[in-house]
Amino acid sequence: MNIIEVKDLSFEYPITDDEGNIIGGNKVLENITVDIPKGQFVAILGHNGSGKSTLAKHFNGMLLGNSGKVYVNGTDTEDDDKIYDIRQTVGMVFQNPDNQLVATIVEEDVAFAPENLGLPPAQIRERVDEALNAVDMYKYRLHSAHQLSGGQKQRIAIAGVIAMRPECIVLDEPTAMLDPKGRKSVMRTIKRLNNEFGITVVLITHYMDEAAQAERVIVMDGGRIIMDGVPKKIFSQVDRLTEVGLDVPQVTQLAYELKKEGIEISLEVLTEEDMLKEIQKLVPKR
Repeated sequence: MNIIEVKDLSFEYPITDDEGNIIGGNKVLENITVDIPKGQFVAILGHNGSGKSTLAKHFNGMLLGNSGKVYVNGTDTEDDDKIYDIRQTVGMVFQNPDNQLVATIVEEDVAFAPENLGLPPAQIRERVDEALNAVDMYKYRLHSAHQLSGGQKQRIAIAGVIAMRPECIVLDEPTAMLDPKGRKSVMRTIKRLNNEFGITVVLITHYMDEAAQAERVIVMDGGRIIMDGVPKKIFSQVDRLTEVGLDVPQVTQLAYELKKEGIEISLEVLTEEDMLKEIQKLVPKR
């Protein structure tokens, strides 16, 4: 079953004159059709301006298309009476965690959304503890949120969304402002939420090594979906990705360079383990 269904979606940002009158539009999405099944881990790639973040904001009704439809668990995101349910189903995490922290103490920040839902104190306590444990931040529950590292802050922001018990989390470049250690920490958290809790994950990223960890990769260019498949199939198309301004994981690039030199090696390599297996195939058997 699909948790998100997008049908022929087009969207443009209005262009206004100095007096605020709409004088045109900047089309960002054009006839997008895509389904995201429940429990899937999907990465969406594209260079700046490709439309990936704009598409993500349609997944929980933050933006509404000029034409076409978006459904969350079968509910039209244009249904004002259902927008509350839609945003509980699909939570959003953005790239700057400082913009998402609303309280000074970690557990108070994570409790903010459940409190706004009007839940009883005992249930709020349960949700906060569960969310902090899910992102491995329970031991920091009484710390000052603003004194944490970037990676820790982002995990707290994710915990705040988890406390709403969403079925799907959309993360828009959540590691863009983090150092390598923070990026790895957040990615471990994202994979755990998907693997252990069955939460559908939509990850918008410009890091190829992050996208390679997903089950499925969608590539956007010019407001359209141009590629959609499993990571090994997508990243093996090095020339096509280069044409739209994207890189591939380092080991895939190495395989590509070796193949250009006439070495018979598969381009469907994403990890060092994949590369080792390919190299072993090249070694003559005694």
